[in-house]
Amino acid sequence: MKKNLLNVLLISFFFFCSAVFSQETEGVQTIKVKKESLFTKAGFDESEFKVIAFDKYGNPHEQAIKSFSIMYSDGKSSYVLNVEGNTFPKQTIDFLTKKRKEATKICLCKLKAADDNGHTEDLPPLCDIVIFPDCKKIHK
Repeated sequence: MKKNLLNVLLISFFFFCSAVFSQETEGVQTIKVKKESLFTKAGFDESEFKVIAFDKYGNPHEQAIKSFSIMYSDGKSSYVLNVEGNTFPKQTIDFLTKKRKEATKICLCKLKAADDNGHTEDLPPLCDIVIFPDCKKIHK
């Protein structure tokens, strides 16, 4: 009876030791988590000269854009204007719509959007936007 009990203890000891050693030989696995960004792209509101961020579901977030750069050229030289907020400055709107006689192609770069928690993320550039000058009434 003691011999049977001793054999059972010995077998269970070897079984336990083999289970412990087999766990140590496995490498430690890591889990990589990729942060999913809230915003996917930006859009341009031509009626109010405002830049709007869109989330992955297509919902607009008007106040999400915190800064951007406007790039345009007049044929001779190129201009870059850094803007804080999501609205074009009045001087830039006046220049593009009233002081120019031809349409201007602009590109919005360095778009920064912030979520409700204040985390900022970069958005892809928004190019090939055409701003047309204001139409003027011609008297004949």
